[in-house]
Amino acid sequence: MQRTRKKRYQKRRRVMRRALWRTLILTAFFLFAAGAASLAFTAMRLTARTFAAEESDAGNEEASARETLMDQSGTSSGASAQDGASGLLLVNKTHPLEEDYEPELVRLRDYGVEVDASIYEALTKMLAAGEQKGLSFWVASAYRSPQRQRELLDEDIGELVAQGYSYSEAYEEVVRETMPVGCSEHATGLAVDIVSKGYQILDAKQADTAEIRWLQENCSQYGFILRYPDGKEEITSVSYESWHFRYVGEQAAKAIAEHGITLEEYLEETE
Repeated sequence: MQRTRKKRYQKRRRVMRRALWRTLILTAFFLFAAGAASLAFTAMRLTARTFAAEESDAGNEEASARETLMDQSGTSSGASAQDGASGLLLVNKTHPLEEDYEPELVRLRDYGVEVDASIYEALTKMLAAGEQKGLSFWVASAYRSPQRQRELLDEDIGELVAQGYSYSEAYEEVVRETMPVGCSEHATGLAVDIVSKGYQILDAKQADTAEIRWLQENCSQYGFILRYPDGKEEITSVSYESWHFRYVGEQAAKAIAEHGITLEEYLEETE
């Protein structure tokens, strides 16, 4: 009886020792796993912080580069802001627009027309400055799609043909003032026809209005030029249009106005 009890006691002790060893082993394993996880989590946090710092530095470098570029050129290189000869877009009968050209358009709500986003601020400032002088403007035309340009061209040609002109004669006559499709500055969104609100006819009398006189004297301050000046028809291949203004940026506009030259002449001199 005593031997049996002794055997049971010894067996119980062996079981308890095994259970204790299992507990110790499991505890050690979990402690090791927890420590490894903690180390891994710490490493991940350090990696994340390093990556974030690198991203921030890269962003700061990019922003700094943009600011430097804007300081040098006066504007962001991504916009068609036109300051400086290298950024100017020349559109005429010998320099048509690329077929896939698409301006970024915004609407001039007061006039119901659209212009390229890069000229919106300068244009509205110019018109507001003139209005403060008691003038009253109307933007008769701004962005014009190639399809609309074709329609205008065909309408004008048709009128002359009806008067007895041949088609070729009518075409040559019309393109003195209406540009062929692909050659119009209006397709860029950078050009506007501005007239006196009290006299909205595009003819020789428009040049005598107070609004046009003020614009021709002051437009360069806002980055615009009179695109087709009187007496420069041989260079521009377009008759004098007192109402047609083109945005080129203040630097180019002031140089063009100061020397009394056209955009073509300015670009040729700065090549």
